[in-house]
Amino acid sequence: MLARDQRTPFSDWWWTVDKLLLVAIAALMLAGVILSLAASPPVATRIGLDPFHFFNRHVMFLVPSLIVLIGVSFMTPRQIRRTALIVFAVAIALIVLTLLIG
Repeated sequence: MLARDQRTPFSDWWWTVDKLLLVAIAALMLAGVILSLAASPPVATRIGLDPFHFFNRHVMFLVPSLIVLIGVSFMTPRQIRRTALIVFAVAIALIVLTLLIG
C-alpha cells in the first residue's frame, strides 16, 4: 500500500483521485467494449467488413482516451484551465478554418 507520507507523483495522485468515479469510468469502458464485441460482428459482416472491425476501432480509440484521462488527472487545476483554454482556442481556429476552406 501507499503511505500518505510518501511524496511521489503516483502517491499524490492516488490519495487525491476520486476512486469511485475512476471505478465507474472503468466500468463504463468495460461495458462499452463488451457491448461492442457483442453487437458489432453481425453489422460488420452484413456491410462486408471484418467481423471485428468495429470492436477493433473501439479499442483503438479507447486506449488513447484512457491515456489522456490518466494524464489529465495528474494535472493541477491551474494546468487544466490553461490546457483547456489552449484546446478551446485551437478548436475555434479550426472551425473558422473549416468555414474558409470548406
